[in-house]
Amino acid sequence: MPPPPRSLAFLIRILIRILILAASLRLPHADGLGIPRATGRGRTLLPPLSDGGGDCGAGAGEEGGDLRADVASLLSRLSPPNHGSDADDGAATTTVHLMGTGLASTLVESLTLPALSVLAGADVVLHDALSLSPGEIRRIVGPSCVVRGVGKRGSGGGTGKEGGAGGAGFLSATQDEIDALLLRYALGQESCGDGEGEGEDLRRRPRTIVRLKGGDPYLFGRSRTEIDTLRSLPPADGVAYRVWPNLSSCVAGPHVAGIPLTDPLIGSQSFAVFSGTDRSGAGIGEDGEDRWQGMDVDALVFLMIGRIDKLGGLRDRLVGSGSGFGAEGGAEGGRRRWAGGTPCAVVRSAGRPEQTVWRSTLSSIVEDIREDLGEGCETVSPAIFVVGRTAELDLRPEGRSGT
Repeated sequence: MPPPPRSLAFLIRILIRILILAASLRLPHADGLGIPRATGRGRTLLPPLSDGGGDCGAGAGEEGGDLRADVASLLSRLSPPNHGSDADDGAATTTVHLMGTGLASTLVESLTLPALSVLAGADVVLHDALSLSPGEIRRIVGPSCVVRGVGKRGSGGGTGKEGGAGGAGFLSATQDEIDALLLRYALGQESCGDGEGEGEDLRRRPRTIVRLKGGDPYLFGRSRTEIDTLRSLPPADGVAYRVWPNLSSCVAGPHVAGIPLTDPLIGSQSFAVFSGTDRSGAGIGEDGEDRWQGMDVDALVFLMIGRIDKLGGLRDRLVGSGSGFGAEGGAEGGRRRWAGGTPCAVVRSAGRPEQTVWRSTLSSIVEDIREDLGEGCETVSPAIFVVGRTAELDLRPEGRSGT
């Protein structure tokens, strides 16, 4: 009798092996899936399928080897016969992959199969606090892969080794530090794994470097400075990059909470998205410029508003004071007014098991959260703030929609 399923990884391996069997039966249109072979320029990204537990040593384990091998086999079987067979020009190319992980916290929910194959063959993974956890990354990367946290959710400066970034009180990395670290790994100025560099010119060794970012790497993902840093290198350094888009929390976050950002039944046909925190860490509107006030849209979405005091300040600026701010709100001179009775919602940890949703009005949302979590609560990070009539709706299977 086979052993009972003991982990999610066991179920993933079963699913992948079923897909491998289906591919071997030559399912129609399999050649048109556009999935690349599991080979890179001059080297294999993933090991071939093995009967045992793979070649993983301490730190990766049998589970990681099986997952990498199964992904490699599935990609190979589904790829078109001549896909990726271009002759190698002999150039040693290091590639930096700027990869979004969407909302999910597990490998199978976060990444496509081609992205998983790249991650499995990584030499270095630099991950944000809101991307995959170090433990989840370790399930698929090789035993010598460097996994390093570079999240921005702590205080102060400095980057951390595995498991550190994003935790309470952890020293957060600045963007300049992340850019510099990425450059050092790309140029071979930082060692990857045990034993590397002994009798070897690291600058001549091609590497796969994965920069994991929660959500989408472009939408509020600060990828521009990292790309500019890589573009500053001369072609002779042999460093390339690729961007892997994914679902952004600014849209997917409200949706997994049952809040559609547009809904024709209630006349909500437009929305605008803002970062709740500027580059210096100040809350949006704290400089006296309320950028949303010039926009006649039906809903507003604010990201990165985790601190309760920041949320309260934003609420106060939205509601404003004086004439023209009635119970129903309205538009005046092309400038939409957001009344205290406007529906709103805060979605915490969207798409993750600990997701929490508070629905209220602008005048009551902060007080409702504090009543729920206690007066001593200072943050609901990571959180998304939605303002507008659609925030009343709950279209999840377990919810009830309103009008």
